[in-house]
Amino acid sequence: MTFSPRSMRDVWYTGTKRLTASQRARLTASGLSVHHVPLIETRLTHNQMPISRFDWLVVTSQTAVPALRDVPRDVRVAAVGEKTKQALEAVGFTVALMPETFTGDALFRDLAAVVKAGEVVLFARGDLANTAHMAQLENVHDWVVYETIGRELTATEVEALEGIEALLVLSPSAVRALTPYLNHFHGTWYAIGEVTERAVREVSTLPVRVPECYTMDALIQCIGEDFS
Repeated sequence: MTFSPRSMRDVWYTGTKRLTASQRARLTASGLSVHHVPLIETRLTHNQMPISRFDWLVVTSQTAVPALRDVPRDVRVAAVGEKTKQALEAVGFTVALMPETFTGDALFRDLAAVVKAGEVVLFARGDLANTAHMAQLENVHDWVVYETIGRELTATEVEALEGIEALLVLSPSAVRALTPYLNHFHGTWYAIGEVTERAVREVSTLPVRVPECYTMDALIQCIGEDFS
């Protein structure tokens, strides 16, 4: 990894998916040189559905969508946010519920208000997802459809981290992957939402910025405004 000219500021984007051309262009226009350094990878578990009949499907990450191939498309779906909603609709689902605040807590709270007595809910999730919210529902089944695996930084990446001015982190898993190297980072964290923000604050006293809307575009706008 090489540093950028002095006119540019080096930042790490740690998500698994690549930034779109427009997202990268917006950051570059703000004088930022973006290095894509994915810290985690996800793998489908291929676990079978624990039940065959249910009324609601809950999805808290677009990463879960490829595992839903055999789920009936007429089921009512609750999605955590806009990107997850779009991913579900792209494969034929109709999203019936999405919270205003894109968090699992808000999603389950809203769902608990509309699920009727006797209705069955299936929660398709990653292995590290928060399951405490499930207690809000009477008849909910757990389905782990993908697992998250962190990776170690290379020696070159550890050295480069010393000069990085901002870290864009999208999940607590990414924060955990960075934790062994925090003495090399002296910049600002940019966390996509309150759950990731809490994970950062548990391990770091450096500044943390969180956009009002928990989306990637909002996060990019936030960092762009700070560095412009």
